[in-house]
Amino acid sequence: MGLANLVPGVSGGTMLLVVGVYPQVIEAIAKLTTLRPDRDGLILLASVASSAALLVLVLAGIVRDLVVDHRWVMYSVFLGSTLGGVPVLWKLIGKPSAKCWFGAAFGLALMLATTAVPTEPAVAGASEIPVLFLAGAGAFAAMLLPGLSGSYLLVLSGQYVPILTAVDTLKGALIESAGERWPAVIDATEVLAPFAVGAVVALVGISSLIRLLLRRQRSLILGFLLGLLIGAVRGLWPFETETAGLLLPDFVQGAGALCLAATGFLVTTLVSRLGNGDSDS
Repeated sequence: MGLANLVPGVSGGTMLLVVGVYPQVIEAIAKLTTLRPDRDGLILLASVASSAALLVLVLAGIVRDLVVDHRWVMYSVFLGSTLGGVPVLWKLIGKPSAKCWFGAAFGLALMLATTAVPTEPAVAGASEIPVLFLAGAGAFAAMLLPGLSGSYLLVLSGQYVPILTAVDTLKGALIESAGERWPAVIDATEVLAPFAVGAVVALVGISSLIRLLLRRQRSLILGFLLGLLIGAVRGLWPFETETAGLLLPDFVQGAGALCLAATGFLVTTLVSRLGNGDSDS
């Protein structure tokens, strides 16, 4: 989930769905934000949040550069990982009802419509506090909805590079000597603090809404999530821009993308099997 949140076009919620713990995480977040947490939920959230945060902190600068310079490689891996979540979600659905099929069709149509709209990333510039707050709220609301990429919203708002740069600056500050550390920490905090406040607001509101829908319309919502998951593949297609060159390099790149996607699918399958006991609950 931490790695997914760093890559524009990939949803952190998709990764939770992929390994079959999405409903449990939503339930745990909703209970925590309404001050009624339970032990199992806290353990689950601590595991997910700590590992995701650690990966974001360590890899923010690296992933930023990889997405910019080697987009097709990153997207190929996540395309396979996303497809690997389809059988996991299908198992959660069980026997699909008419509501499930309707939700799946609506979710798929929504994602296809979203990816069909031409968009231009905003130019990164000075980050104002209201912009950072809205960026945090939008990114984390999207993070809880499989198929919607919070980092992609950051790209569109021009805040992707500033946020990842601030995280990378914070990581560098943590390993500096005490005298050199605090100026960098302050600079990073000025960017990350309003972003974090927006994220908390989104987590409180969206998690409670999703929990309510999962309780009252589980079949419809799981079908909708399945549609989002399948439709997300369209946004992850790694060759959206034409590749100049001879046929052979293009063929090699295509074969490499297939291998990377297969690797992502395999990793997802193995992870979901490791978490099979949790998924069944």
